[in-house]
Amino acid sequence: MGPKPHSKYPISGRLVSGPSAFRKLYDIFEHFKQSEANEILLDFDEVSWMDANLCAILDSVIFVLNRDYGHKFYIDKKHISGKFEIFQRNGFLSVGTSDEVLIDNRDTTVRMTRFSTESDGEFYGYIGESLFNHQAFEKMPDIKANLLEHFLEIYANIQTHANTTGPVFACGQYYPQVHQLKFTLVDIGVGFLDPISEFTKGQVNTANEAIVWALTEKNTTKMDAPGGLGLTYLKNYCQKHGHGFQIVTSGKCWTNDTSALNFWPVANFPGTAINLTFTCK
Repeated sequence: MGPKPHSKYPISGRLVSGPSAFRKLYDIFEHFKQSEANEILLDFDEVSWMDANLCAILDSVIFVLNRDYGHKFYIDKKHISGKFEIFQRNGFLSVGTSDEVLIDNRDTTVRMTRFSTESDGEFYGYIGESLFNHQAFEKMPDIKANLLEHFLEIYANIQTHANTTGPVFACGQYYPQVHQLKFTLVDIGVGFLDPISEFTKGQVNTANEAIVWALTEKNTTKMDAPGGLGLTYLKNYCQKHGHGFQIVTSGKCWTNDTSALNFWPVANFPGTAINLTFTCK
């Protein structure tokens, strides 16, 4: 039994993968990054829904606030049971005080996992088996062949340019009722802006420009280019097949949603998050 938390941080509303949800989760970092080390209860009482893949972002926020600022976070599992039991099935929360975790008997999760930046083989297996061999893609047999190599390029780019010894966070969730699989990949490195600005000798000097640069084919095909390897193909693939794609880095969220703004402000959290919503039909 851990020590009693000293403060409570309420989260509210409906957290569906997109700029609004990203902002709420990264606001936790903004709120606590300048405060003295504390023990904090994350209060989910007023959350009506949270996409389970967003556990990758929440886990990265908690990790950085603990590592760099000494904060300890708690979640009341009584509030999670039933309402958010997915947090147990996907491995974000353990069950009880033992090492046991609730088995995902619905087979919808892509398990919450932290990878070392040196764990190429483990990441390859996770993406190849847990993600692209998921039941959600049984009617899309070509998706693994089309995208696996590009995910590995993105991971290699994190290793080369993110400048981090911290873990890489990943989590996914399949929603069979709406035929969608949502997947989130997060690193806690330096983000896009600084390395791309340095690489372009200052020609790129805003987060918006850095994201556009990373998504531009003539830039992302360079083997030594930061932030972009694999991203242009992923952007084009998602556009062609109707999948959602978002990048959060350097205080901005870019989305390929043509019905909304392309760029949204968020708290400037270290590193980069890539979020995908696959339409699985």
